[in-house]
Amino acid sequence: MLSLGQVLRLLLNGALHAVAMPKRQQEGDTQPKKRKKKSQGPGHDDDCEGERGFLVTGMTCQNALRGLKDLRLWLEVEAELAGTGSTDEAAERPQGVAESLDAELAELRSDPTQRRFLTVGMVCKEVAFLRSQHEADLPSGLAKKFLGPSAKRRFISRFADRVLPVDGSTRPKLESFKSLAEGMLSGHKGRPWRLLYEAFRGGWNTISKEDAMEACKQHLGPDSQSVSEPEVTIVCTVQPRFVGLAVAELDIDCLRVDDE
Repeated sequence: MLSLGQVLRLLLNGALHAVAMPKRQQEGDTQPKKRKKKSQGPGHDDDCEGERGFLVTGMTCQNALRGLKDLRLWLEVEAELAGTGSTDEAAERPQGVAESLDAELAELRSDPTQRRFLTVGMVCKEVAFLRSQHEADLPSGLAKKFLGPSAKRRFISRFADRVLPVDGSTRPKLESFKSLAEGMLSGHKGRPWRLLYEAFRGGWNTISKEDAMEACKQHLGPDSQSVSEPEVTIVCTVQPRFVGLAVAELDIDCLRVDDE
């Protein structure tokens, strides 16, 4: 017959063994469970072909997101008025708080697939993306209207640093980029041009500035390059999600956002 001390020793050993045993082994499951992939939600799909919109940069990630929100709310009102020919009215009156709130509420209530401008969010550090979903809206054209020197009411934001249009995009692979450049640049051959190349965090080892310059020279002509008096600025933006191109009839300095 076991003594009291032996019984206590056996019980103690059994308790320690139960604590040390992994939970899945106690339940008879010897295979480790696979983690489920997190859903990235709308606007974060893997398809980066044909993205159009605006990259908004800020001094911080938070500023980039706030600047993107400023741009989206501003475009929801101003682009709509421009589309209906009411640009004079827009230039004469300041945008009120109530108007901004109305635009934001309308955007929240609408179907994401039907919105004119859709917030995608951060694409890399300090860079956020606003997608343009209407075929009639050419981002570089909107940038000219609302950021150019002749804009009647220029976009301002305390948070956005720059707004860079994206008229077309593809995966950050050289062959894909060459095809995109041919389709977008060939129609502008002979026009005085200047290249604005921006490689953001995560895109440094994909499409180089030399690749972008070579594409411009091939399709626009090397003799047409003009740093001082370009007719068009070729905006090439590279980040992990996609490489974007835009042909903007703007000077590089116009893409910087004023805060007042």
